[in-house]
Amino acid sequence: MAQKAKSRRVKFPEEASVIVALLVLVGIVGALRPTFLKPENLLNLAASYSISALLAGCIVYLLSMGEIDLSFGWILNLSAVVAGLSMIAGVPVWIAIILGIGAGGFMGAINGVLTVVMRLPLIIVTLGTASIFQGLSLISNKSGSVVPTDKKLTENIFFRVLGGDIETPVPFILIFVVFAFLVLHLTLHKTRFGYRILAIGSNPEAARLAGIPTKKIKILTCTLMGVVSGIGGILFLGFRGAVDPSTGANLLLPVVAAAIIGGTPLSGGAGTVWGSLVGALIVGVIGVGIVFLGIDAVWSTLVTGLVIIFAIGVDQIVRVRKNRAS
Repeated sequence: MAQKAKSRRVKFPEEASVIVALLVLVGIVGALRPTFLKPENLLNLAASYSISALLAGCIVYLLSMGEIDLSFGWILNLSAVVAGLSMIAGVPVWIAIILGIGAGGFMGAINGVLTVVMRLPLIIVTLGTASIFQGLSLISNKSGSVVPTDKKLTENIFFRVLGGDIETPVPFILIFVVFAFLVLHLTLHKTRFGYRILAIGSNPEAARLAGIPTKKIKILTCTLMGVVSGIGGILFLGFRGAVDPSTGANLLLPVVAAAIIGGTPLSGGAGTVWGSLVGALIVGVIGVGIVFLGIDAVWSTLVTGLVIIFAIGVDQIVRVRKNRAS
């Protein structure tokens, strides 16, 4: 009878708790400021944080492997600069987009190769490469903004769709990001590549002894992070119409926070891509909700930090209880 009762228990998805937290948070802000719940406000909120969400969905891969990248914000920046300057130089828009994404992938691969060759944690390597990528960006854009202003460029469908000139019920950037999350989720949980990432995060030595090419997987995962960061830079360029020297500088906290709040542990071995999407929305609601409530926006960083600590604490408590139960 006990076994039957256990089998009848409803198994909620691992993202259920953060979804409830998001709904509660939206409900609280909406109750205090009903205008917050207008569909256009919620869509604008989601669109504004969509690039952060995309990066959070990919950094789940690194966290699942027990690593963390500090350079992705500057990879995004330099990728956007490469694409923008290429467009201004007369390179066709779609080729410039490929160049930007390719630059992102190349920078990610550099991170991976340095990590493997130098036998250092990714966080140490990217502490250095982040400054290198930032410096290259400042040299390339001469410490100024890159703004493709040519009429042929601004009238291109790439800028018109992402910039909102072509109206759609749901912003195109949201549609793209949701599709990207579906691909990231399936890749992490339904492919050999994803299984190997999780295995390395659970026990690197056991994964190596099992025949998993750990070095190759690390390089590929870092390259993927670079590609996704490059895509984020391209989306930013199309969405905002320009890239300035500070673009990407403040992405580290919201992106990592989204992944952690969403339920991906820093210890590795597990990760939830969809949870990071919900986590990104929670970070967005905190930031925008504070403004709606008339509180100084600088408080959003403090509140986000407190939420991260709370999420880590809850995760640790759950893990301890699971270990005791097993």
